Amino acid sequence: MKVYLTFDYELFFGVNSGTAAQCMVEPTDRLLAIAEKHGIFLNFFVDSGYLLALDKYSKRYPSVAYEKKIVFNQLNQLKEAGHDMQLHIHPHWEDSFYTGNGWKMNTDRYRLDQFSDEYIQQIITSYHSIITELTGKAPMAFRAGGWCMPPWNKVSETFKKLGVWIDSTVYEKGFLNEGNIQFDFSKAPQADQWLFERDPLEQDSIGYFLELPISSVRLSPLFFWNLYVRGRLNRPLHSSMGDGVPMAQPGVRNKVLTSYSQQALSCDGYYASLLKPEFQKRLKKQDDTMVVIGHPKAQSKFSLQMLDEFVLSVKDSCTFVRYSDLQQG
Repeated sequence: MKVYLTFDYELFFGVNSGTAAQCMVEPTDRLLAIAEKHGIFLNFFVDSGYLLALDKYSKRYPSVAYEKKIVFNQLNQLKEAGHDMQLHIHPHWEDSFYTGNGWKMNTDRYRLDQFSDEYIQQIITSYHSIITELTGKAPMAFRAGGWCMPPWNKVSETFKKLGVWIDSTVYEKGFLNEGNIQFDFSKAPQADQWLFERDPLEQDSIGYFLELPISSVRLSPLFFWNLYVRGRLNRPLHSSMGDGVPMAQPGVRNKVLTSYSQQALSCDGYYASLLKPEFQKRLKKQDDTMVVIGHPKAQSKFSLQMLDEFVLSVKDSCTFVRYSDLQQG
């Protein structure tokens, strides 16, 4: 089985974005130490709008110039170590700005489909370009910010021109409609990968694009009660390394504490306890692929320990791979 360990490299998007040092650089250093220890590669979906914002505001603010320095240095370190850096688009950076005291996040336009068709093409092209410039290698995989998949007819031709042929946004039975976060994957195929052309949720055997969905898991309310109780009883072990505030998702906590929910398989925080059992389930089913999502900002001492133990326990039974290891066709 092939395992993709993927991380969305980004700040928080709530009232406090947190710092690049604690949300990105420091936890990513810990992740890189695990990767080096076990001789594996990781995949980073880099928030490209943030990189453009760093480039823009570093000319005016010394604090942003420092932020840009440590982030770009780390991305160069990822490149030198052979880890993947792929395209991650949070288009709200088009409306967000630096105040002199921190980033002011404006998430009124959080999804690509909230922009004009022409603006969408500009966003994709410019965000793709900065990753290419940094890495010397054009990204060929995409993940939508907040799982908010754009209508594919609005992005497909631009992706084809840029050589982006893999999407890794979908997860089986995923659904959320809270505030500006809206996605519905309820009709996604029950498969660990498929080709598509017009819609990532519709298989097409001769499609140009490949969907490598994030693995999905059904969780009971008991899991989330455990998560919240453990977090309060042992904060040093379970607190996130990131120092920001997540974007508000009204009603989500109440839903997961009272009913079963479908979630993306994650290595963040207490979710990392699911890695071993979910791998064994997929191994028994003879699945070909398992895609794990994570965020450096959401790592904790507990999750890093679980990830280290997971890699050690399964690395002889699988291959940890990069998106760039795939060949189209």
